[in-house]
Amino acid sequence: MRKLVTGLLAAGAMALPLGLTSAAGAPGPALATCFWEGPISTNQLTTRGFDGRNFNFPEESATYWLARFNLPSNARLNLLGRYPHGRYMSLNAYSDGAPTDALSDIAIKPLPGHTNPFIAGALRDAPKRSYHVRVLNGQPPPSGSPRAPNTLYAKPSPGASIELLYRVYEPDRGLDLTGGTGLPRPVLKTADGSTAKDAAACAAINDPDRSIPVQTVPAATWQSARSTPPCDPQTNPAYDPPRWERFFNLNYAQLAVVSDCTDEGRQARLETGAEVQGGFYSNRDSAYLYVHLSRDFGPLLVVQGRLPPFARTDTNPTRMPDAKLRFWSLCTGESRVTTRTPDCLADHQVLNRSGRDYTVVVSRSSDRPPNARPQCGVAWLDWGNRGDGAGDRDYGLLIMRNMLASPDFDHAIQRVDQPGHEREVMGWFFPRGHYTTTAAFASRGCAGAAG
Repeated sequence: MRKLVTGLLAAGAMALPLGLTSAAGAPGPALATCFWEGPISTNQLTTRGFDGRNFNFPEESATYWLARFNLPSNARLNLLGRYPHGRYMSLNAYSDGAPTDALSDIAIKPLPGHTNPFIAGALRDAPKRSYHVRVLNGQPPPSGSPRAPNTLYAKPSPGASIELLYRVYEPDRGLDLTGGTGLPRPVLKTADGSTAKDAAACAAINDPDRSIPVQTVPAATWQSARSTPPCDPQTNPAYDPPRWERFFNLNYAQLAVVSDCTDEGRQARLETGAEVQGGFYSNRDSAYLYVHLSRDFGPLLVVQGRLPPFARTDTNPTRMPDAKLRFWSLCTGESRVTTRTPDCLADHQVLNRSGRDYTVVVSRSSDRPPNARPQCGVAWLDWGNRGDGAGDRDYGLLIMRNMLASPDFDHAIQRVDQPGHEREVMGWFFPRGHYTTTAAFASRGCAGAAG
């Protein structure tokens, strides 16, 4: 087992194997190869039964593929791919799960005569859509310095293997999880000038550890942290009203569990500041708000806010829309004991007749009000029935994603650079939440539910 990032809660790790081939008889490109382990998806199990809902709080709209390998000295790896038909794709490099470098889809230049369909205004269904990306075992250039085009700098820490995650979000309707274009193919070029492709490249560089890492904490550790005096183990780390904050890094987020139950502890934590480092296998293009919940304050949480203009592709536009965000979502979660995602709502699923102002009801299915439905201007998100996955069925977690924010969008989560400034920076786009009951929300009726 490789060394994993550890923090305040002394996180452990779980690793499960994945199959390497698509399901028997499945049409289209293979959904996994000798190079890419997967697909890691909340929508389908792998051939070995891995449930992608348990993969470090995954997004329902996303599919992930993992590669783990070692490059010989002075060798380079080329990835030959075709841009998927979908909302988004990216390549991220990691060392033991810690982000090291990334290439967004818009940063990957196409081959001459080909089209990058993710550029705003580009023809989304362009038939010529190929690219090449070079992977180097080297450090990224200093911030602000020029970098080589289509190059992923994937220098791991000493003794660690290079890890890549390939992401595809929301394939166009009727297409497979790869967006109809398959997975990038590996081509290895060694120092002596020889070339190895596909299976030969895999045989030369693949790490024998083909497991999928999931970073969890023991239930006893989580429960102990929640009950640190004078914290109330019944509700901690949830509060009423809900406390939304940006996720800066794992250690800073974990500190809230033992410090925020007193005003002095919370203020001290906010004043320490926090560096944006990301989480375990997090996406460099995404920034997150999160909030802990407890049904002890009410069986329903009502979330209201405003959606930024986003690049909607579920309607199959001819050209890629220009937008402030590529993708927005709201997901429920269990705790870090499981890192499981019960449910998600993507941006287009919370739009209603009133425009970009949304209302989302978060509850168990048994508590869902009759007016928490699209025809009433209300989206519904499943709280889940397992709580924290460690015995407290009343716990809950919400995660809001802002992906690939436009440089001129000043209210994105990405612009929150200090703890405690979330509401100020995000303005109308900051979520507001309050607890209530099924009967109280139902009493609003259908016409007034979105008010």
